[in-house]
Amino acid sequence: MQGLVSRIAVGVFGLLTVSMILLAVFDEHGVLAVRERKQQLEKLNQEIEKAIEDNERYQIEIEGLRKDPDVIERIGREEWKLIRPGEVMIELPDTSAPSKKDQPTEKDSSKE
Repeated sequence: MQGLVSRIAVGVFGLLTVSMILLAVFDEHGVLAVRERKQQLEKLNQEIEKAIEDNERYQIEIEGLRKDPDVIERIGREEWKLIRPGEVMIELPDTSAPSKKDQPTEKDSSKE
């Protein structure tokens, strides 16, 4: 009888140990959840750093727009395609994009 009680005690202790380990790993506050939250925190910190860098770049650009007429002229010429009176603008086609004749039409693609 004494052996049976000790075996039951060891079994119960073993089950409790296994259940505690499972809870420590798979619980909402367990190792896996903590690891996932740590990865989320790292991702958010990277996004914050990128936002700070973007903000600094925008602040420099804003200061340039406020104080430097060359910056305003560059943006006007590059982004808005503005020219001074008497200037002539020659715009070349973009050779990096494929032309329409290089792309297959619906008739051509249906033959395949």
